[in-house]
Amino acid sequence: MKAILQHKSKRTKFLWIVGVILFIIFLIRVYVIPTHFPNNTNETLIYLKSVLDKISISLIVSLFLGWFLFKIEVPEDESKFEIIEPKRIADYFDKGRINTSFWYFSGGLGRFTRTVTIPKIAELSQNNNSSKTIRMNIINPMDKECTNYSDFKNSLKSAKESKINWTSDFVKNQTYATIFKSIIYKSHFPMLEIDIYLKKVFNTTRIDQNESNCIVTKEDKRDLGLICTKDTFLYKTYKEEIFQESKQSIKFTIDKTIDNVNLKKSQLRMSKIFAPFTN
Repeated sequence: MKAILQHKSKRTKFLWIVGVILFIIFLIRVYVIPTHFPNNTNETLIYLKSVLDKISISLIVSLFLGWFLFKIEVPEDESKFEIIEPKRIADYFDKGRINTSFWYFSGGLGRFTRTVTIPKIAELSQNNNSSKTIRMNIINPMDKECTNYSDFKNSLKSAKESKINWTSDFVKNQTYATIFKSIIYKSHFPMLEIDIYLKKVFNTTRIDQNESNCIVTKEDKRDLGLICTKDTFLYKTYKEEIFQESKQSIKFTIDKTIDNVNLKKSQLRMSKIFAPFTN
């Protein structure tokens, strides 16, 4: 029961299943039996009614007891790591963003960071009037690793099901988009600090770290993920890994501001912004 109630997706499915079972039993007891078997004293029918009543009571009592214990239970030591299913990864991202003051990312193109993490962190920063920092280590769009990365993406099992044509140009454009969106959001949210580091190598894993946990995922969305909580050996190791990787990368200095841009439909030319990196 605890394992089910701990996770949002499992909890939702469990409650739906229990609700459907109780609803079916309710229909049988209140509608089917009285309508089709009125005043029936058959022993089998009496036994069936008794079984249905006991099942209903057991389900309701178990549900309320499990929920009560789940809510009042003293939290366990969170200094641990856990292998998580792909469908549960999003829940940890949502929880990690709530009260964190920073978000560190190390990976390939930062597409999820660009489309979800940056906007969400920026919104929280504005709503809470609090400073937040985002650090990203992504592939240098002017480096030959863009070709190697596109070849790697095409070699994954998920590439056969993907509609994306992974080419060197596509990788470069996605990296440009991540950097460009960072510039826009930093211009619109003064309390949001964004640091970008361009690296010459790509990783087969992605690291997303915040104040409460560190989430390690792979490029294939169907692969399992790893979650390690704060103050664990793995959490500290991955944090050090990100900072050491940053020192070996080129820092992209965001010294430009872009105003009057629709954050949802931002399309501007990038040539002037990336001029220092085209040599």
